[in-house]
Amino acid sequence: MRAPLRWMASPGWHLAAAWVRYGSGNTVLSGPFAGTRLYLSPLSGRHLLGYLLGTQEIELHGAVEEIVSRRYATIINIGAADGYYALGLARRLPEAGVLAFEANSAHHKYLQASARVNGVSERMFVRGFCSGHELRAALATVRKPALVVCDIEGGEVELLDPETVGDLRSVDLLVETHDQYVANCTQILNSRFAATHTVQQFSGRPRDASDFPSAALPQLARIFPETAIELMNERRKEPQQWLRLTARD
Repeated sequence: MRAPLRWMASPGWHLAAAWVRYGSGNTVLSGPFAGTRLYLSPLSGRHLLGYLLGTQEIELHGAVEEIVSRRYATIINIGAADGYYALGLARRLPEAGVLAFEANSAHHKYLQASARVNGVSERMFVRGFCSGHELRAALATVRKPALVVCDIEGGEVELLDPETVGDLRSVDLLVETHDQYVANCTQILNSRFAATHTVQQFSGRPRDASDFPSAALPQLARIFPETAIELMNERRKEPQQWLRLTARD
């Protein structure tokens, strides 16, 4: 049994996980999206509590704050899943429109419900699979400046190609890359955008006690210190990489 599964089999883990779910009130507790209400899908609600803790992809918190400061008119979130970025950025950028593409239609009801309770449903539009045609059409019509946020399990190598989607040369991107699914994925995208974008690469790191939002859940961190760290585990198979690509023109 893998280590994360051993943790999830323990009574202490289940108690602490329930503490997070009910203690948060389905609201992100810390980080750049603190205050965002999330209706998580059943799988995320069981295993990815970093969304509610606000520690999910903590490596990008600084980049997210810089993104917010750029005041984008449109966010195109490809692979929106439960809406952590789509909803969080919609709240932080109250003038922005958000296109949330999610191929798994089972997530759409959670995205739409969360958009309503966060008061952004008039600005956030949920769509299905994002093909090259869909992306070209979106980039040709949305208000600029625009940011593309992409997490599609390796599909980014095929989709994010300026040779087929020319407007990608002039927009900013934040991309989770997946070398475990597509060999050299990170390097391919790095090289592909190097001529038109400033490239920043971020690498995943283990969580530690200082990452836990103790101010929001002080008793949990005190009673279950090791479990508190495990609750932030993002269940990744290998160290994650992300690219922030900022257009030069």
